[in-house]
Amino acid sequence: MTARSRPGPIVSHQSAVVMHGLPWFGPLPERVLLTDPTRDRSQRLRFSDKVPARGRTVGAVDIDGVRTTDLVETAVDIALRCDRGHAIVVLDAVLRQGVERRTLVAALDRRPVRRGKARASRLIGIADARTESPGESLTNLVVHDLGLPTPVLQHEFSLGGHVVARVDFWFPEQGVVVEFDGLAKYRDRALRGGRSADQVIVDEKLREDAVRSFPEVERVARATWRDVMPGGRAPQILARAGLPVPRGVDRTPSW
Repeated sequence: MTARSRPGPIVSHQSAVVMHGLPWFGPLPERVLLTDPTRDRSQRLRFSDKVPARGRTVGAVDIDGVRTTDLVETAVDIALRCDRGHAIVVLDAVLRQGVERRTLVAALDRRPVRRGKARASRLIGIADARTESPGESLTNLVVHDLGLPTPVLQHEFSLGGHVVARVDFWFPEQGVVVEFDGLAKYRDRALRGGRSADQVIVDEKLREDAVRSFPEVERVARATWRDVMPGGRAPQILARAGLPVPRGVDRTPSW
């Protein structure tokens, strides 16, 4: 249940991401981030940083007895304060949990700030609940940054009523499948389902061969974490697959 207007600091921003179990990549701040509706200035304490929110109603929930910004509040905080890569990962995850896009838009509109608001609004428009991992979220951001055609996410290729494969991104006009390859399925035993790493590689190859067997599929491209991070090779990979990447763009745009 959401609690509002109770005085005192509220765990927020990246610290709230942890409390909600939302996906994140890379390091988290060592200090706890708090939003304080009683303050109009930032405050740095020994183990925490307080963000002022005087006069603003802050949506909050109790998680294991800790007052924490709710999913909507947390997503908007991250969209306003963090880089676009981390923001899109959190926004996608919040949409997957059932928060509606219009709710995020309304919450952002209520924020009495200008800095970062237009950027956050664009990110909310890009965010997509159909992504299934942070890597897919970042790949989708690259697609938008490059101005590529809108792909179909989680497209299923079927044969005789049986789903042969579901792919991350499908560009039907170009006949291109793009898969994000996070490598975790090869390294993490829990994700391998009892299979060896070698068997996972073989299974992935057979799956890709099955996708390529469909006449509408011209090419299959794979991108890794390194490719979709700023400065990565994602534009080159997508261009070689036949997607209309702008001429002269050969590195993943910055966030």
